[in-house]
Amino acid sequence: MTTDEVKKYLRQAEKLDKRLTRERRNLEKLMSAAEYRSPAFDSAGGGGNGDKICSAVSRIMEEEQRVRELTELYTAKYVEIEQTIRSIGDDTLEEVLELRYLRFLKWEEIAAQMNYSERQTLRLHGVALKKMQKMSPDVIECHP
Repeated sequence: MTTDEVKKYLRQAEKLDKRLTRERRNLEKLMSAAEYRSPAFDSAGGGGNGDKICSAVSRIMEEEQRVRELTELYTAKYVEIEQTIRSIGDDTLEEVLELRYLRFLKWEEIAAQMNYSERQTLRLHGVALKKMQKMSPDVIECHP
């Protein structure tokens, strides 16, 4: 396994996080649109927009299900990656990987938080990737 493959494996949590964020935004938009279409119950007469409301509710329910499924997938992948990182056996290297791939921090933020130069942080990252590269393929399994 190459270091690029290790990085690809570690980046799965961030990709799922971004996808989950998009799906949650879509759900919020659908719910907001449905609230806007809802009839006022205190007004007299029918508006004929019942089909639109039923359709909106159906779309909301489908989107909620997608969000639930994606949340489960994200949580499982996050825990898997977290356990893999923790199996390195070096607190400093583990912290670099956690901050980068589980908290999605930029290099300068990681360096500041750990009180290292950015160059030292990148060096530690390289060492951590090489340690992960040497791990058994069973431990690191990349699922696209």
